[in-house]
Amino acid sequence: MTTKPEEKTDEKIREGYLTYVLEHNEAPGSAYKLCKFIDLPEEEFYQHYTTVDAVENDIWKSFFDKTVDRIEQDEVYASYTVREKLLAFYFTWIEELKGKRSFILAVYNAKKSRGIRPEDFKVFKEFKQAFKEYCHMLVNEGLESGEIVERPYITKQYAKALWVQVLTILKFWIKDTSKAFEKTDTFIEKSANLGFDLMGQTPFDSAFDFMKFAFQSRMK
Repeated sequence: MTTKPEEKTDEKIREGYLTYVLEHNEAPGSAYKLCKFIDLPEEEFYQHYTTVDAVENDIWKSFFDKTVDRIEQDEVYASYTVREKLLAFYFTWIEELKGKRSFILAVYNAKKSRGIRPEDFKVFKEFKQAFKEYCHMLVNEGLESGEIVERPYITKQYAKALWVQVLTILKFWIKDTSKAFEKTDTFIEKSANLGFDLMGQTPFDSAFDFMKFAFQSRMK
């Protein structure tokens, strides 16, 4: 597939942003600084991005897009259960992030030093929207297969809960100093499994169904 000229410029801007952060240990504060760094006319920059924050937003979204592309290229992915699909996403996403760990640590620590929590990172906007759409798709698939139980008022919150989970995984990985990030792999498996155990059929659901059946039978 031939890369369009505008896509090449987008990539040049993103890579330039990444390199700037690594060399200066902070994000470029303006389009002027970034453009001067990558030798790009500022007017051309604005044909692709409106702000420098939009560049980082696109970088985080690109991590998501590349992850989804990788897992969907695997022929067995389509046959996975919903639980396995989410696990595949988490593991592949972390693998994608490993290649940019120095950049991620730099921007994470810079924001943390200013008292900004990951939950409030504005640069996660596009990534968050794409991830939640992906989770809604998985939840609907799980509801159809019976892996996930429909619960009034709660089912609509599943995607939001999974967003919190992915942020928790990110924060754990950032702090992980174990060999080959082995602890992160364990954390992903245990947290994802716990999430699906809670979204699936539980003893409480069985008890509720039984009491509902008993009550309805008695009414008849």
